[in-house]
Amino acid sequence: MSILLIGATGRTGRLVAEKLHAAAIPFCPLIRNAAKRDEFERLGARPIIADLAGDFSNAFVGMRTVIYAAGSAETEGAEQERLIDRDALIKSVDYAKQHGAAHFVVISVLLAYQPERSPQALRHYTQMKRESDDYVMASGLDYLVLRPGTLTMEPGVGSIQIMSDVESSRAPVAREDVADVVLAALKAGMANKVIGFAGGSVPIDDALATL
Repeated sequence: MSILLIGATGRTGRLVAEKLHAAAIPFCPLIRNAAKRDEFERLGARPIIADLAGDFSNAFVGMRTVIYAAGSAETEGAEQERLIDRDALIKSVDYAKQHGAAHFVVISVLLAYQPERSPQALRHYTQMKRESDDYVMASGLDYLVLRPGTLTMEPGVGSIQIMSDVESSRAPVAREDVADVVLAALKAGMANKVIGFAGGSVPIDDALATL
């Protein structure tokens, strides 16, 4: 399994990297800061140094699966939201198709179901997420769009609740549990699904098995 992990140095992406390493699944992290190369080499990975604002198509050579875990920070503003949460993902999908990748996984947000219902401060961010989700789904690639709710840095609990809207009462979900959902979905070979989820009491494998 040849996996390109985009956004590997982010709060969720780093956890995905650690889960892949623990499962002995080879992956290639795409990172912008060369100073962080050693962190991933210690995990047995071969980092690719590239900037999402430029041409990073070479990273996709030989990759079968792409995981897009990159995301703009809360304080970076609309320009970075447009660049990271939409435009770079769209480029990633195009590069994936050009180089023969077959499976594209994106970590989105629960609010992407209905961006217009987002709080005003998040409206542009969630709209960018929705537009990139739609692009992935229309790409012709086998896709998996994961839409977790509000994220925390608490330790994972190994359980979630499947959601399909933004109006129901919901609990926050640990980023570690999001990483475990990514790994479980990969192992199960899940494709062509949009999976919304929040914190909950259903074991992750059981929750995914209902879909």
